[in-house]
Amino acid sequence: MIRGTSGRQQKGWVGSSPPRYARLDALRGIAILSVMVFHAAIIRPFYGPWWMRFVGQGDQGVGLFYMVSALTLVLSWQYRHHKDAAPAKAFWTRRFFRIAPLFYLMLLVTGLWTTGNPTVVPTTMQGHIFTWENLLAHVTFVFGWVPWFQNSWIGVEWSIGVEMTFYALFPFVMRRIFPKVSAWTFLVWGLMGAVLWPIILQHLWFTWPHWAHSFLLWSFPTQAIWFAAGLGMVKFDHEPTLRGWSTLWLMWALFLGWHEWSFQMANLLWVIPNYLLVWLTWKDYSGLSWLVHNKVLQYIGTRSYSLYLTHWFILGKVSDWSFANTHTLQGFVLRLFVAGALSLAVSELSFRYIEKPGINWGKRLIAYSQWGYVKPGQSSRPSVKQVVYDKEQA
Repeated sequence: MIRGTSGRQQKGWVGSSPPRYARLDALRGIAILSVMVFHAAIIRPFYGPWWMRFVGQGDQGVGLFYMVSALTLVLSWQYRHHKDAAPAKAFWTRRFFRIAPLFYLMLLVTGLWTTGNPTVVPTTMQGHIFTWENLLAHVTFVFGWVPWFQNSWIGVEWSIGVEMTFYALFPFVMRRIFPKVSAWTFLVWGLMGAVLWPIILQHLWFTWPHWAHSFLLWSFPTQAIWFAAGLGMVKFDHEPTLRGWSTLWLMWALFLGWHEWSFQMANLLWVIPNYLLVWLTWKDYSGLSWLVHNKVLQYIGTRSYSLYLTHWFILGKVSDWSFANTHTLQGFVLRLFVAGALSLAVSELSFRYIEKPGINWGKRLIAYSQWGYVKPGQSSRPSVKQVVYDKEQA
């Protein structure tokens, strides 16, 4: 409840939060766990047993994040846009205050206690990563479009830059494009971006230096296939009427995990099993109930953003300890569990004391600016002090 309210819900005014699918939170939990396992392996690479090839596919959890994000944002927009007085402004405000507070804190933390990520910057920037220009690019969330800034500060922020680009475009997409084009059109556009963007960049008038190759793969156009799949899923809105869908998903995932693929090829192929996983979860397919109704995964999923932003910093510190600083299977297991436990503890604190307050700040600004929900028949909007939010939706 906003400070100064009476504690009683004002006539004609209620919270406008859409329904939340706990089972989709479980997918976020799966996504962040796969990313954390992957990072624990690559931070001190080693030749491991046969099952480590599946660990090497863990970076596809980022794409799973994107797809779930696109799906849930479409469902949220459909629930809210005809109720909000200014849907686009309300959307951008919600997204900014959802992402920015913890992101800015991690900029400060990594700026004070790390030297940045020297592997994806020019030689001239190594040792001088934390510049005012780089900070400005990160604070304004345009760093994803600048090769030497894209993943230079925190070490995992490239995906946040991609996500924020999607947020910037989302209201326009939902107003002007989504009602007019088919699901297949979204998928074709996404496929074209994933295939053509790296090709176009590689055929410019200059040669990309080795450190900048990641920009070809981590840019929004290359990653747009995941968002397109999430948008297309809502347009299709088909039901899993046949048996065996979960088996098909598992077989496809095992097949892809067993083989080694280039990043660009994996980025395309993993869309299929991840689409099946998200679709079946959204439709609450009984064959996946054992997985997506898991309370532990759902809990981890609600903390997934905090886990994502903090785990790389924590993993880096843990990996410097002697017991976890080995290029062996034992070192991998030790740093995974120690860094994982520490990250989970930190994420609980950051979720409670940074993420949730940030979300509430966004709600207050929306109410104060009168961009939010108006009940049909309400002729005038109350002041911020008249708005009461359901604590369970905070």
